Amino acid sequence: MDPNIAQLYYYLQMVGVGETARSRLQEQQQHLPDILAAGASQKLLHALAQAALHLGLSFTSFSDHDSVISTHTEKGQTLIILDLKPGDNYQPEPILRYLRNSGNFEDCVIVGVLEKQKLEHYDTAVISWVDLGINQIVLESVYEVYWINQLVQLLHGPVRLLQLQQTTRILYKALDKTRDIVQITDKEDKVVWVNHRAEKELGWFKEELVGKNLSTLQTTGHRDIMNSDNSPAEVDQVLHKRLVEGKEWEGPINCQRKTGDYVPLSAKVIPVSFSNLRKLDQILYIKHVVSSPTPFRHNRHSIRRPSAEITALPNHEARRRSSGKPHPAAMEAPINKVLNIILAAQENQPLYIAQALDKVVDILKSSGSSELFNPDVEEEDGRTGRSHDLVTKDLFGALLANPRVEVPKHQLRRTSIDKIVSFSPRPSLPTLEVTPVQIGELFNTAIDWGFDIFKLEEVTERRPLLWLGMNILQRFDVTTTLGIEESILQNWLNMIEANYHSSNSYHNSTHAADVLQASAFFLEQSRIQEMFDPIDELIILIGAIIHDVDHPGRNSAYLINSGSQLAVLYNDTTVLENHHCALGYKLTISHESVNIFQNLDSDTYKTVRKGLIDTVLATDMSKHFIHVNKFTTAICSRDIEEKGPPKKALSEVEEKGIIRRMLIKCADVSNPARTLNLCKEWAVRIAEEYFTQTAEEKSMGLPVVMPQFDRTTCSIPQSQIGFYDYFILSMFDAWAGYINSSELMENIEENYEYWKKKLAEEQEAERKLNSRGEKINKLRAARERRETEPSSPSPTCPTSPASPASTITSDINNPESNSLKSEPRDVVSPNPEKVLDPVLATSPIPEKIPSPVPSNPLTPERILDPAPS
Repeated sequence: MDPNIAQLYYYLQMVGVGETARSRLQEQQQHLPDILAAGASQKLLHALAQAALHLGLSFTSFSDHDSVISTHTEKGQTLIILDLKPGDNYQPEPILRYLRNSGNFEDCVIVGVLEKQKLEHYDTAVISWVDLGINQIVLESVYEVYWINQLVQLLHGPVRLLQLQQTTRILYKALDKTRDIVQITDKEDKVVWVNHRAEKELGWFKEELVGKNLSTLQTTGHRDIMNSDNSPAEVDQVLHKRLVEGKEWEGPINCQRKTGDYVPLSAKVIPVSFSNLRKLDQILYIKHVVSSPTPFRHNRHSIRRPSAEITALPNHEARRRSSGKPHPAAMEAPINKVLNIILAAQENQPLYIAQALDKVVDILKSSGSSELFNPDVEEEDGRTGRSHDLVTKDLFGALLANPRVEVPKHQLRRTSIDKIVSFSPRPSLPTLEVTPVQIGELFNTAIDWGFDIFKLEEVTERRPLLWLGMNILQRFDVTTTLGIEESILQNWLNMIEANYHSSNSYHNSTHAADVLQASAFFLEQSRIQEMFDPIDELIILIGAIIHDVDHPGRNSAYLINSGSQLAVLYNDTTVLENHHCALGYKLTISHESVNIFQNLDSDTYKTVRKGLIDTVLATDMSKHFIHVNKFTTAICSRDIEEKGPPKKALSEVEEKGIIRRMLIKCADVSNPARTLNLCKEWAVRIAEEYFTQTAEEKSMGLPVVMPQFDRTTCSIPQSQIGFYDYFILSMFDAWAGYINSSELMENIEENYEYWKKKLAEEQEAERKLNSRGEKINKLRAARERRETEPSSPSPTCPTSPASPASTITSDINNPESNSLKSEPRDVVSPNPEKVLDPVLATSPIPEKIPSPVPSNPLTPERILDPAPS
């Protein structure tokens, strides 16, 4: 017997584990995991080390969190034990944050060691750590025998379960590679899972089938049964009876394709039971494709749809949908329609035709023509039956269209380019050595998604770009990449921030700093780090800083309509984005004291300049669907396609360019993905900018680009919901899945529900106001009819001057009448069918009932929390 096993046996007997546990450890000796432990207590780590030694386990421990992270990155241990009590150089939170963001979070068991006192006295002691990723909490102990017991339980519990889950994932992956169709249903024949071969041969996609009754799409009888009055379930009674009895069934099944035709498949149906009671729990269908002469080819069904629908298909290795909730589908690009037709034509074709069509698909996917990826908005709305509210129509048109109208005959508006602030040395510029405490505390979370940019705006006195820019650019070691001194970088940041307009409510240096922070967060994600080198990081960070420099607070459509010099200069095409990029370069090379590119060699400079231009121009929202559809078609679809014969792949430069554009786009409009308090503030700021533009257009006699964005009538919740539906949900679903960050979609869904709630409250308040107005209008109409009708005595209503009805009428026309101050009394109308409401009858009737209007639409409390009247 192995000496370690013999020694272990002694200890197991001592603590009462017994012969059974010892034998099980012997059986699993070849499958024992490596252990990584960390903590500030040396006694705890020593006890763990001795216990692991007796169990024959590989063991590594550290007293600082940085070493734990670097070691796990290299070796990827399965069992991680963390002392939850912090020390001088040890904090458990950074380790948990790293594990959560590393992509290997689901492939390890994390155990937390907690003091007994905390477990006995604090009811939230466990849940707070579970939320951070701890799988199991154990009591603190420095005794070796205690840890032998704990490790034995962990090996037979969560570690063994993890190994089973890993094996299950391997089996599902293997089933995805098989040439047979594999379908799994529950006992009621509702689809639970299908493999890629089933998608390819039958045309039904996984998300379309899950939860659907498979018996409605197949029959063991003739295919005409499916279209007859007979139920397919009645025809398939023999099959169902055998499955309930726990017996397998073999034979032909007519399966319906999505195109409507049927294909006969030789099938084997296997009942699955999860217990020894032989009770039917699930059904496994294995169908051999006997009628298709074509060989097993690369699956291209995943490129059938752009944006959200593509990303809804799972990548079984790394890609996970960030949310379980359905989102509105994005616009379908022409290229996807063409690819759908080609894929349908490939079915059951001879090999040479299928291979030729594969080449056509490769050419189309690598095409550089932007029109192939740009959907026809009107056609898509007609196809889907989708309609817009007026606010969404205005927003949609303003962001996507470039209106070309006759320039009014007034003096052309001078562009803000005449007011550029050039560099002037400032001896009092702040340095990191004298960073105030408040700013330093904020910078502890500078790369966290919940970073409070408005707090930084406040403590830096509206100079967040300079401070945050220095922090993030130094974090990414940009000065080394550029080969410059920190003083040059600081001068450059100061000059760029000076050319952002602080008078803009939204497009100011705070927005630029926010986009920079979001870009830095994305660059920290493991998948992006694997793809990008320091030059790519430089392009993204510099692009984020200059992407809106000298923004006038008006959109491109306004500049075109007003005949701006910028619109003339750039031929009404991507006006603002061209200006931001060009001015950013002009400022940078204006003086050697600010020229951050001065030490780059010629080739690197060309690469950086080309990348920066491409990145900044990608923020043009009129090209939104082009960039999103390219990303989902070329990048996301590749993630979920089956492995097959080598295909024409994107070059590294092309792939990086697509990802850079998507990254900067998501960073530029990341407001809906931020926490709710930040999201609300950004919504108010952008609405104020739109309101100001609309007011200026009306005062100057210009075409009003967004007439619904009038500060007296516009609904901010309604505008936000439209923006989410058409731009945010599908784009961020694809991006969050690609970088494996569920936090983005969780925030978006929370914010989306908030705006829907606020819109419902607005509509209810408006309904109540309109209802009151209708009652008053009816009352006024009744009064006018009485005044025009000839008076006649009524047996039920005396016509004397002192009658109640005449008193009410005089009170209405004279609101100051003393009778209005008297106690309420019964009122009888001259017309018995028209009984007046005493409350309305004693209220003055306005000549005209105005539309309900908030008194101060731009007060955040009024907009975001409207109280019903």
